[in-house]
Parts: sequence; structure tokens; C-alpha cells
Amino acid sequence: MSNITLEISENQLMEWLKQLPPSTKRLALKAIIPDLTKMDELVDYGVQRIQAACAERGINWDTLDEAQRTRLIDEILHEA
Repeated sequence: MSNITLEISENQLMEWLKQLPPSTKRLALKAIIPDLTKMDELVDYGVQRIQAACAERGINWDTLDEAQRTRLIDEILHEA
């Protein structure tokens, strides 16, 4: 079996990646980022923590828009 070298631009590659189904995109990410599972776990932990901090304040994180989330995080970071 012989190898074929294909030269494509970064833009072409990005367009091709965007066309992949989600499950295949995930496989591509796992190939590029070996510790993707650990990163997912960290993100999940962060989501749980911010939701808990919101619950303590009587706020539903899921109903906040991006600007409200940013303000809330800023407030929490500067509470000390």
C-alpha cells in the first residue's frame, strides 16, 4: 500500500471538519487532544460548581444570557 500526500489549505481543512457529523468531530478532537476526557470532566465540574453557586443565590444559571453569566462570574470572583 502506498501513501498519498494531499496538500490543502487550513481554510479547506476547517471547512471539511465543519461538515463532519458530531460523533466524528469528537473522534477528531480526541486524536488532537489526548486528555479531552479529563478536560470534559473539568468542564462538568465547573458547571456543577457555578450552578451550585447560583442556587445559593436563588438564581437559575440556565436562564441567564451570556452577559448576565459574565457579570455573575465577575461578582463571584470579586466577593472576597
